[in-house]
Amino acid sequence: MKKSKVKKPQRILCYIDYAKASPYVVDYAYQLSCILEAELFVLHTVTDIKNAAGFYVPHINTDRLEEEVIKAAKDKMYAICSQVGDDVIDAKHRLVMRGVPIDVINKVIKDKGIELLVVAHEVVKGSLSIFRGDQAEKFMKNPSIPFVVLPV
Repeated sequence: MKKSKVKKPQRILCYIDYAKASPYVVDYAYQLSCILEAELFVLHTVTDIKNAAGFYVPHINTDRLEEEVIKAAKDKMYAICSQVGDDVIDAKHRLVMRGVPIDVINKVIKDKGIELLVVAHEVVKGSLSIFRGDQAEKFMKNPSIPFVVLPV
């Protein structure tokens, strides 16, 4: 993209981690998509349980556990998106996917033709702040598209 030509985004991706501020992040992304007349997708990632389970957990049926985790994540996604408004973000725009968040975000950007990312940045201070799973900082290291970072 040339710096002299700024293009209005047609597709926006909002990544949420189900933290306390997630409804506000979705609402912000929704309002932004309305202003820009853009299509909004909301994404949450869940851990790939099959990759996390090892030889030491043979008694757990990972397929069933994974199905239950994804169903619970989809229910939570519906609850968060419905706070913005009833069915303003329909089922095909609410994405729950397995995998490493940054990898999944980049895959969705490519597959859906996303042109703008909205992501929250957890503003935490203290010695334990290095252990947070902040996806904004990870995405900023090598961005593929413009992004909006919301401090929470």
